[in-house]
Amino acid sequence: MRTMGKQDNIYESGNLSGLPFAFNKEVTEVFEDMIDRSVPGYKTSLSLISLFAKQYYQEGTNCYDLGCSLGASSLSVLKSIPSARVIGIDNSKAMIEECLSRFETLITNQSLSFLCEDIMKSEIRNASFITVNYLVQFLDLAQRDNLFKKIHKALLPGGILLMSEKVHYENSYESNRIFKTHHKFKSVNGYSQLEISSKRDSLEGVLITESEDDHFLRGRRVGFERSAKVLSNLNFRTLIFFK
Repeated sequence: MRTMGKQDNIYESGNLSGLPFAFNKEVTEVFEDMIDRSVPGYKTSLSLISLFAKQYYQEGTNCYDLGCSLGASSLSVLKSIPSARVIGIDNSKAMIEECLSRFETLITNQSLSFLCEDIMKSEIRNASFITVNYLVQFLDLAQRDNLFKKIHKALLPGGILLMSEKVHYENSYESNRIFKTHHKFKSVNGYSQLEISSKRDSLEGVLITESEDDHFLRGRRVGFERSAKVLSNLNFRTLIFFK
């Protein structure tokens, strides 16, 4: 398996193009560094994927990594369940092309497959474990219930959805406090003030967060039996939904 390890300096000179954030080739090349330096608890969330996949995987079923980006979550599943059938789906051509290159051996062995598709149109079935990491926040609000319905329908009884997301707080004081702390987190990890503000500007209107309760309510609306918070780091959450 090959990794890139290129450092994220996309916004070193600011957002000169003024374009909104996109999962293009430029972002793909630095994505691992970007998410590691921007998302507190990211590596822990990957460890939780391995843990819960091992606990809830049902033999002969499918595992899905929706919005798979560079396949880190898919690999986390296979680390704990080498016999699992894992399907990663993402609509970024650059991300999928990189996955096909770096996971060539696992793909050849038919343990892993990657599809460049719109997850709202993809076929998802016979699943016991589905992971969705930092994806829902990039969907239109109107699509989010439909995605949850689709996931709930695809899961077998006893199956789970494990989701990681950036959230916001309804309380303005708490929201501002966490915002400043997250800002410091990125600064400590080597991002300049210009890089932080430029990336934030590029994400405006592209990344739309909801509250933790919004996600729990959505899960209940579509029929999940119960749900729980399993990881909290600043304004990032990992939530589990049980069918």
